[in-house]
Amino acid sequence: MPKKGELSKTARASLANRETVNHLTTRVCDQCGERIMLAELQPVKVLGTGMKYYHKEHFKVG
Repeated sequence: MPKKGELSKTARASLANRETVNHLTTRVCDQCGERIMLAELQPVKVLGTGMKYYHKEHFKVG
């Protein structure tokens, strides 16, 4: 049992194993035509045509 204010052994292990998963996906940005990294991927559901994919900085609402 962890003491008050301490994390359990499992909680400490899960915090230590965190990595940011970021890799190049097969999705292509509809605006610029380049492949998108996972962290920058912005999927958008368009009625009638299905899913479109953009870089987060390329997709603006409004």
